[in-house]
Amino acid sequence: MADDNDHVLSALKDLRSLRELLKTEVSIGKPVDRNVKMDIRVYNDAPSSSDGGEVVFMGVGLVIVDGRDTGGMHPSIRKLNEKIKASRPSDNIEARRKYDRGDWYSGAGNQRFPAFTSDENQHGQILFPGESVLYELTFSEDTIPYLDIRVEGSISRRHLLHISKPLVELNKRRQPMVEKTFRDLDEIDLYSPLVSLAEAIPELTPNTTLADIDSLRDGIEKAVAHVKATMPELNKVYHAAPNQELRDLMKQHIGKYLTTSEKLCNTVLTALSGSNREQMKTAAEELKAHLLTHDEVKKAKAESMSRFGIDT
Repeated sequence: MADDNDHVLSALKDLRSLRELLKTEVSIGKPVDRNVKMDIRVYNDAPSSSDGGEVVFMGVGLVIVDGRDTGGMHPSIRKLNEKIKASRPSDNIEARRKYDRGDWYSGAGNQRFPAFTSDENQHGQILFPGESVLYELTFSEDTIPYLDIRVEGSISRRHLLHISKPLVELNKRRQPMVEKTFRDLDEIDLYSPLVSLAEAIPELTPNTTLADIDSLRDGIEKAVAHVKATMPELNKVYHAAPNQELRDLMKQHIGKYLTTSEKLCNTVLTALSGSNREQMKTAAEELKAHLLTHDEVKKAKAESMSRFGIDT
């Protein structure tokens, strides 16, 4: 019996630890005209899950208690409540979208559970992994010592206990197409011209010559031409990919790297056509820093290959 109790207490402790994934960051400004601005960022620090069982917080909001009024909220705070601003600086679109992906069949109805119901959406913020909400409040300086502000929310049982199990028997049919997708990506020269450009970008100083600038302009124009020629090839592989994870890899990592490279290249070209050396230097440094992130893109590809059981 004691062993059973220990097991229950251990499981309960693990569940209670999930509450720590709802985190807050507080910034309190200096008084201005005896008013103090406070920013409270509340975010879900849980990792995303590919097979269900996500930690999703619902009914997230602030409880503001004024110690001067034991019967409820102080009139000054009640008035303030109308001025609190809440904004959503981040949304995990992928985490939400997967609840709508694919056609649903249960044999008992044709309506699948959504990411959240209309009723759930009325009782506070809903934070999927990686999402946050920012509250902006302003108090009088004299009010601050009396305040007790709490962040409240509930862990969604429906999401926590959600199960999503793929039929592994279908993997044998899909695996050849997955492997072909990665082979096709390897056949495209995605990075070498861009990496070469990053290594060739000089440190623009007052001693930089016109010949140096002309050489940089020539290298950037070649990089832009490379991206323009590469994107159609990448799009062909994208549309032939057998599942969404592979398409996300190409869109969110490879494609984003290439399109951002082209955009920053054009920014540098615009700067080089002017006479402001500081703008040239800033634009060139930003381009170089971005081009050197290609290792992160390669890492995302390697991780995806590993999930599909393909040697890197």
